[in-house]
Amino acid sequence: METIHPKEKASAPLWKQALKQGLLRTRSLACFLLKVVLPFYVASELLMATGVLTWASAFLEPVMNLFKLPPEAAAALTIGMFASLYAAAAVAAPLGMTPEQVTVLGLILGIAHALPVEGAIVRELVPQKHYQLVCLRLAVGLATGWVAAEILI
Repeated sequence: METIHPKEKASAPLWKQALKQGLLRTRSLACFLLKVVLPFYVASELLMATGVLTWASAFLEPVMNLFKLPPEAAAALTIGMFASLYAAAAVAAPLGMTPEQVTVLGLILGIAHALPVEGAIVRELVPQKHYQLVCLRLAVGLATGWVAAEILI
């Protein structure tokens, strides 16, 4: 005797599956960004409020003047070069920079970001030349930033 099973439920339409997957990925990305950006943003706000950022930035003011950036942008530049673009964005956000200054900072960091992490990756790919490639990215990033500052600001 053959058993009759109720008709199996049809799976959800493709658009619903895609929407659900997209929302889950969006939530995951938002959580990641909050974990990375929020602490740096709060820390930079605290450093600005206490005057520590202004005091520390005075040391790098001559360098920041080359790029026509406020001295406090040195913190964003440093964090971007050593950590990540997200952290740099969190530090730069409360600085009140002009769109042109943000563009200069973004150009520098777009080329020379996360140097230790990406340097380690490059070392695996090109063991003999990884230092030269990291230095090249740093030099090209800074040169591009200087040229952009001369043109834009």
